[in-house]
Order: sequence, then structure tokens, then C-alpha cells
Amino acid sequence: MNAKDAKKGMTATTPALERNIRLFSVYKAATSVSPWLPVFFLFFIERVSLGEAVLLGSIYYFSVFLLEVPSGYCSDRFGRRPTLILASVMTLLACLLFSLANVFIVLAVAQCLLAAGIAFQSGSDSALLYDSLNATGRTSEYTERETLAQKWSMTALACSCLLGGALGLIDLRLPYIAALIAAACAVFLCVIFVEPPVDGEASAAGFITQTRQSLGFFSQPLLGWILGFYVIGFSLEHVPFEFYQPYVKLLGDGELTGWLAADSAPMASAVIISISMFGGAVGAAVSQRLIDKTGLRPLLLISVSIQVIIIAGLSLILHPAMLILIMFRNFSMSMARGPMLGAIAPHVPSAQRATFLSLLSLSGRATFAVVLAALSFFVVGEEPLNWPALSQLLGTSALIGVFAIIVLYVWSRKT
Repeated sequence: MNAKDAKKGMTATTPALERNIRLFSVYKAATSVSPWLPVFFLFFIERVSLGEAVLLGSIYYFSVFLLEVPSGYCSDRFGRRPTLILASVMTLLACLLFSLANVFIVLAVAQCLLAAGIAFQSGSDSALLYDSLNATGRTSEYTERETLAQKWSMTALACSCLLGGALGLIDLRLPYIAALIAAACAVFLCVIFVEPPVDGEASAAGFITQTRQSLGFFSQPLLGWILGFYVIGFSLEHVPFEFYQPYVKLLGDGELTGWLAADSAPMASAVIISISMFGGAVGAAVSQRLIDKTGLRPLLLISVSIQVIIIAGLSLILHPAMLILIMFRNFSMSMARGPMLGAIAPHVPSAQRATFLSLLSLSGRATFAVVLAALSFFVVGEEPLNWPALSQLLGTSALIGVFAIIVLYVWSRKT
């Protein structure tokens, strides 16, 4: 079968499409198993210098940035299933290399493969679900199915982080071996998926034309406002994640909280991240009931407001009790994700959907990169890590968030 036939879903029978829908949450859980997350930096500095460890982080983000839109185009052009298979295989190879790596170059290749796996999955998974529901006449279930998958995803991520922290106390390679097993399960699930049909006879155009057409959808008032929400929400969501480690380090300098920086650091980091991910599972679970009561735009504004409250709270006091705020970091964006995707889907045809979602994701990453650069230059400068510097950085982020909420609110009243 050629790619064109696959795109039309010529072999996608109704029972097979129902299997896609039924297994989607399982697939999201498998691809969310990341036991390496609480220990990856410790893993890096055990093998390379601190400077090389930081460079490995930049290699990852730069790779995701480069591949985000091409991966969405690949999904729209050649199909959801082959793109997801490619994503899972690259993630599997990344985990394999990590588990074997002892030198910088191998770690760098693994980082590129991990970034590629995440980029090629982004947008393609949601597009597969929507197209499968559309082909079976069940698009009304899309938001509910996305929120269910988000709940499974966050629960799997939280549990895997706890596992990774425990395994990291034994050997920092073990979390990557556990991730390798999960990646193999994801490959199997992608193989048994079937390619759903696209809307009508639509098919992706050339890369430049496809990108231009997908960008054109942002001119619609609702989708333009969602873009504004997403770039603001993505940036604010990542501020606590980016700065919780220095926050914990400063806590660890205290006599009563030194355990946070001791040999138990992998487990301490795992517990903090897991609490956040379990909060995301709760957010996904309640999102459907909340949107029924509030509507889309009020719910998304509430989501951003929660992020600002978290950042502001962390900026005010350095105390272990404030770590509970991190639980709500994932709560708010998980609460918003399903309703946001549900609002987007009817306005973007299947042939452009993955490219559109990749552009949305790229805009969030690019905006956050600019925010980080601005904060580091204008707020922190050359000042060493200390509580006044970190408090100022978080406080500035909170003020930016307040201004952004006002802009979003006024914008929502005009569209």
C-alpha cells in the first residue's frame, strides 16, 4: 500500500478504528513513562563535565525546535501511524544509547533521538485520536477522550518518576533501562494501530504551502486567542519547573532541610516531580466538569491564573511547605489541555491538523526560550544563586503573568 492509500485509511475497518480509540489512553501512558526525569542531570554529571551537561540540555531543546514543524508535516503528509511508529522507535533507540553511554558524543546523539521522538509524537497522537473518532462518527467524545488520556499520561508519569527515583538510588542507568521497556511497549502499540481516514479527499500540500496554510488558521478569532493563551500558559507552566531545582537547592542549604541535597537527592526530586504529575492527573479528571460550568475561555483564564499564583507564592517565601504549590503546576495546564484541543479540532482539517498543533507547540517553546533569555539578562545577570535573586526572578515572572492575564481577558471580550 502506498502512502496515499494509507492516508485515506483504505484498510481502516470500524473495529480497527475502535481499537485505536480504546488503546489510545494506554499508548499515552506508555509514552509518558519517564523514570529518568528526576535523575537525568545527576546521570549526566556522573559521566561528563558540568559544562557538557548543560550543553546536552541545549542540544535537546534545539533539536526539538528544529524538528517540531517538520514532524507535524510528516504526519499530515505520510500518515499518523508511520509517524508515531518512527517517534516510538527513536525514543527506544535514545533510551538504549543512554543506558550504554559513557561519553559526551553518545549522550548527544541520544539527546537528539529523544528530542526527535517527542517532536514526532507531538500533534500526531491527538490527530490519530480525532481522525479515528471522526471516521466512526464519535467526534463528540474527543474532549472526553483527550482528558482521559491526559489523566492516564500524568498518572504514568508520576508513578514512573517515583520508580526512577528509587532506581536511581541503586544505579542511575536503571531508570533509562525501565524507560527502554516502556518505549518497546509503545512501539508495539503503534504497530497495531491502523491509519484512520482523513476528512474527505484532503491531503497535505508541499511543506512551505502546508505551513502557510496552517499558519492561516490563526487568523480565526478563536484560534488566534488560543494561540495567545498557549504561549502564555506554556511559559508560565515551565517557570516553576525550570526554577524548582534551585529553589530546592537553597532549601537544602538549611540545617533542617539538608536532606534535600544529600545522597537521597534522586528520591527527593522524584517525590516533588511526582506530586506535580499526580496534580496533572487530577486536573485532567475534573476538566470536563469544569468546562461544562465555565465555558472554554473562562476555564483557560483560570488555568493561567493558577500558574501566576504558584509563581507568586514561591517568590514570597523560601520554605519546604511551599513545595506543595508545585503540585498545582501540572493541574492547571492538564485541566486546560483537553478542552483546548476539543475547541481546535473542528476548525482545522485533518490534512493540516498535525502541522497546526506542531506550530502551536513551537510557538510555546520559542516564547519560553525568549522569556528565559530576558529573565537571565535583565533580572539575574551575573549575580550568583541566592534567595534574593531567585525571589526577584520569580516575582518578575509573576508580574509578567498578571499583565498577560489582563491582555488575554481584554482580548477575549473583543473576539
